[in-house]
Amino acid sequence: MIRLIDPATFQAVPWKNGGGTATDIAVSLADDGEVAWRVGTAAIQKDGPFSDYAGVTRTFTIVEGPGVHLDFAGEGTRTLPRDQPTRFAGAPAPFCRLREDLPATAFNLLTGDGLASGDVMIRRGRGAEDPVPAAPVHVLLALEGDWSLTADGATVVVPQGAAAQVDGALTVSLSSPTGGRAALASIRA
Repeated sequence: MIRLIDPATFQAVPWKNGGGTATDIAVSLADDGEVAWRVGTAAIQKDGPFSDYAGVTRTFTIVEGPGVHLDFAGEGTRTLPRDQPTRFAGAPAPFCRLREDLPATAFNLLTGDGLASGDVMIRRGRGAEDPVPAAPVHVLLALEGDWSLTADGATVVVPQGAAAQVDGALTVSLSSPTGGRAALASIRA
């Protein structure tokens, strides 16, 4: 089943530290009401600490702006350019520094440890249909260009800026004209 998600339904919530906003695209709750997984974006406006998410694994990908530096206690700094996913534990949270003092936007997949896992990849339009690795759930965000999303023979067009969620499909494929760009989270619960 494919569910198109209109960006008009996205709601941005300011961070407690005032450094940016978070926007949920899709969320799944476990039977006990805990968040099993969450896909969204984060607009990062200034340097500051991330919130602690104990018991959560984050897959974080800069999709707009020149990137960020994430400073981890005891680990050092990860410099993240655009379109390069990185995975890390939700706690202790890193300190985020903007590269070139320019704002950035990240595509985030948060999975509850023991409840879900997943991967993020950036897809580029090639003008041809491209298969997607199997997973129970996929969430696509069309970053640049319109994307054609096919799941078990049913196709929808995901306009630039919109998202789509696919649940339980055996086969999934994507296509976009050359120059298209999309973020794709593949989730196993």
